[in-house]
Amino acid sequence: MTDETIWKALDDDVLKVSIRKRPSMYIGGIGPTGLESMVLQVLDHLLQLAVDLTQTELSIELSERQFIFSFFSKKGLFLDKTPEEQYTPPYLFLSVVNALSEQLGFGVEKFGKRTIQIYQNGQLNKKALIPSEDEGQRIELAFTPDETLFGNKPLSYFILLNRCQELAMLNSGLTISLTDGTKQKNYFHYDQGLVEYIFQKDDSITRNGQPLIINTISEGVSIQAVISKNGSTSIKDSFVNGHLPSDGGTHLDGFVQGTVDAINQFLEETNRLKYLTIDNFPERFDVVLSIKVKRPRYTGAVKKKIRNPELYKIVKEAVFTEVSIFLKRHPAWYLN
Repeated sequence: MTDETIWKALDDDVLKVSIRKRPSMYIGGIGPTGLESMVLQVLDHLLQLAVDLTQTELSIELSERQFIFSFFSKKGLFLDKTPEEQYTPPYLFLSVVNALSEQLGFGVEKFGKRTIQIYQNGQLNKKALIPSEDEGQRIELAFTPDETLFGNKPLSYFILLNRCQELAMLNSGLTISLTDGTKQKNYFHYDQGLVEYIFQKDDSITRNGQPLIINTISEGVSIQAVISKNGSTSIKDSFVNGHLPSDGGTHLDGFVQGTVDAINQFLEETNRLKYLTIDNFPERFDVVLSIKVKRPRYTGAVKKKIRNPELYKIVKEAVFTEVSIFLKRHPAWYLN
């Protein structure tokens, strides 16, 4: 995505008119629910611009009716690549926020220069170029949502808190800070990522030993997962590019099948009865799966289920390989 594309997204009057007429197409609606959707979109899409999330810091500040985001990366941001190289178009959220805000300030900082543009009711009002001494790259975004669309009820701090914690766990090494004026401040950074996600949500009393961890890439799909043996299972979360489809989909189906096949092969090779099935798998394991794919396709506008047919085979084969290798090295993990 080039700098020109960024500013073009902010200055596209035709797109802004379309968004303004039909906000539900972009954020699901107006009012408090629409505001929540728009703010979380900003949070999610900013992270897609990082070259290396382990070298990035995201700060979010709530100030009266204004939301302020600052996204800094030591390794750089995807500011010089086309949208096709991203998982999803990374600039649309800028058009949405600009169209639905009373005021928006947007800045890009790189190569010792900081470019800032201020928009009033979607139209460019001021522009400035300021020297910078930072060695990395930064994106800054500050906006005041349109009160006529969203009302004056503030967004719950805990909605952002929960999502920031979730994203930090899904992206180990990422640092996020969240501040609500002088009232609250929270800091999120998890070196073990998905392991800590499981351990904060499952039942530690019935947890049986250390979890099985998967971290691999297959056919361009990044696959991370944690499988924890637990007699009181409750976690069955499967994320796609940070989004959690409530009804799962082909990625989760492939994951479960690959795991079941690998464990049953292990049992057969060690002369034990094969009794693990897709049906009883959820009764034995807590699971969190996170994949990243370039073009996810969902059923329905609310993205309840992912339907990419190729993901079933890709995830199943990759997980089968990883679980098989793990069980050969640690046979006692499943048997104890």
